[in-house]
Amino acid sequence: MEWVQALTVIASLTAVIGIVANLLNKRIDDLRQDMDRRLDRLEQDIREIRQLLYKAFEAPHREEK
Repeated sequence: MEWVQALTVIASLTAVIGIVANLLNKRIDDLRQDMDRRLDRLEQDIREIRQLLYKAFEAPHREEK
């Protein structure tokens, strides 16, 4: 294999690896954004559940005293 062919192969592999790395990075960013949205929604749900449980269990005890 001549050095020109070797450089062509190396350049091609570098380009392919760069494209794959870019696609993976984009996919990871999309996944991170999706997980952040889901965690935010989960935190909101937990806050709402806490408020409802507080109203259901703590409020009647205070009224009895």
